[in-house]
Amino acid sequence: MKEILANLRTYFETGTTFDIEWRRSQLRAILEMLEKETDSLCKALQEDLGKSAEEAWLTEIGFVQHEARFVLKNVAKWARARRVSTPMFLMPAKSQIQPQPRGLALIIAPWNYPIQLAVSPLIASVAAGNVTVIKPSELAPACAKWFSETIPRYLDPKAVAVIEAGPEKTSELLKEPFDFIFFTGSTKTAHYITRAAAEHLTPTVLELGGKSPCIVTNCDHIQTAARRIVFAKFLNAGQTCVAPDYILVEEKLKDALADALKAAIVEQFGPENAPTNFVHIIHKGHYERLCGMLNKGEKLLFGGKCDPETLRIAPTLIEADMAHPAMQEEIFGPILPILTLTEPDAFGQAMKLIAAHPTPLAAYLFSDSNADVKRAKRLISGGFAHNDALMHLTNVHMAFGGVGQSGHGGSHGHAGFEAFSHMRSELLQSQIDIPLRYPPFTESAMKWLKRFMH
Repeated sequence: MKEILANLRTYFETGTTFDIEWRRSQLRAILEMLEKETDSLCKALQEDLGKSAEEAWLTEIGFVQHEARFVLKNVAKWARARRVSTPMFLMPAKSQIQPQPRGLALIIAPWNYPIQLAVSPLIASVAAGNVTVIKPSELAPACAKWFSETIPRYLDPKAVAVIEAGPEKTSELLKEPFDFIFFTGSTKTAHYITRAAAEHLTPTVLELGGKSPCIVTNCDHIQTAARRIVFAKFLNAGQTCVAPDYILVEEKLKDALADALKAAIVEQFGPENAPTNFVHIIHKGHYERLCGMLNKGEKLLFGGKCDPETLRIAPTLIEADMAHPAMQEEIFGPILPILTLTEPDAFGQAMKLIAAHPTPLAAYLFSDSNADVKRAKRLISGGFAHNDALMHLTNVHMAFGGVGQSGHGGSHGHAGFEAFSHMRSELLQSQIDIPLRYPPFTESAMKWLKRFMH
């Protein structure tokens, strides 16, 4: 491991990765890899998560292809120095901001979207000119093996390395002095990552999670809202960091929404408790944690079947309250609690209930009320969508990231490029010398200096 990291640093010091054409060649290689290795990728995702080829392409392959094309088109422009204003007292200098590679970057990828959440930050890292280590999740072993076997065949092996590691080896890896760490995963693990990074004062971007709320108030398009909520929630069997974690619905809409949600589940995933092409839970421990949330006094509205042989949990709707176990932690599975807002000011009640949890990675509002949308601006969250859910992260023109307990820093598109770059401030001064700047500072000199700096 130390030899791999030393070789990467040595290659970075040659300056090869600073070259824009090198960066573009690596982005083209990523696109070629995703195109040619689609079948092997789908096979690995089927083995690890039970994903269908269609869902694999939609959520993993097509997603990062779109981002790679966007970055390839724009990287030369982003990497150029950007001129900024220069104050009069520094004239005749010029000022600019020059993006520079950070150096040796570490990407620690999760298991829930093992391809997307490794390749997307890799796109940003190579676009910024870094050398990169990818640490895929050991909980998705087929995808980890795919990375180890495939990456060296397409990308520059002197600049990109894959290190497969379990918890013990990852702990050793984190003792090494990286220049940047990009981590996607749980808040619990993020505490450990940031402690390790602090030993070397290594900057980090953390993409975490949390209980992303979905508010339904003053909504006249219940069927549309239900379809979008069901898609966002049960994609990847709910194992999505920005999936709606729970619904807060005003009382007069509760029954209509519940009926529409049931119909949307059947429409998108198949009959109750017999879904087709449904992703399984990643491992037995996570399966048992999710099943343990059920039969705790909630009212079962739909689904609820748990199959220990396949580790599948059918799309499930429950009616619960804030004291229910499913409301005490991020669910990260196909269980959707519905909580009823009973106060006259339903939106105000929703805001109070959301405030009882740490800041979420995303928040969703389905409402036809401009007043609700305006009030939602006071709802602090990593991202926000009005009359939709999850889809905000697909726009490469916007940064994706958390705030507070849901993470910090941004990714995707230009935001990812900037995260993996150091934005160096540069002053380019001429040889014309102005005596006023040097002591001794006479009364006359001070008068002019104060005028210039006013």
